Amino acid sequence: MALDEALFHWSSATGLAAARFYHWDTPAVTVGYFHRTAEQDLPLPAGAVRRYTGGGLVEHGADLTFVLTLPAGSDAALAAAAARYRWIHERLATALAGAGLMTVLEPPGLPRGGGPCFSDPVPWDLRDPRSGVKIGGGAQRRSRGAVIHQGSVRLPEALRDPGAEWIGDFLKGLARSRAPLDAVVRESVTADALDRESGRYGSAAWNRPWNSSGKRV
Repeated sequence: MALDEALFHWSSATGLAAARFYHWDTPAVTVGYFHRTAEQDLPLPAGAVRRYTGGGLVEHGADLTFVLTLPAGSDAALAAAAARYRWIHERLATALAGAGLMTVLEPPGLPRGGGPCFSDPVPWDLRDPRSGVKIGGGAQRRSRGAVIHQGSVRLPEALRDPGAEWIGDFLKGLARSRAPLDAVVRESVTADALDRESGRYGSAAWNRPWNSSGKRV
């Protein structure tokens, strides 16, 4: 989560879009920036990390997680949130179909239930057409005109590899050109992420800023 945020701030400063894909060695839980744990809710598991984006609780492990950063002034950043979410997920669905995994998009007009992310679909989430189970969702945040999108897609193991061929197809659908970050930029972003990890993401003040009644402490 710290690296995702660091990449977003680099993207905002340079005006360049960026993308990062990763999977998980062990199960993990992230919660949205505005997530609150009230007395009637289940307590957060130990080690849960609060994201920079909104949304609900996401259980990671059998998913591929990704971040897209959209600089201020870009067409995608200027779009309405729902239109941008749909645009990203339509291209994600097309890329996965090319890899042999068919999905369907949730229609608009769904009421929000407020539960964990993968049990609570919203419009334009990805769903398995056979089982009806949600397999892909995301959360966004706008800051000074720039947008960060963090997504999670539950996939067969072979498709969870960050080097999988379908990811290149996904990126082709999002951008006219693409190139890997050079070593100097990676080193700078990583150093920023380590600072954010020690100063923010590793602290209880960030990860559990509300008490048992749901009030900020």
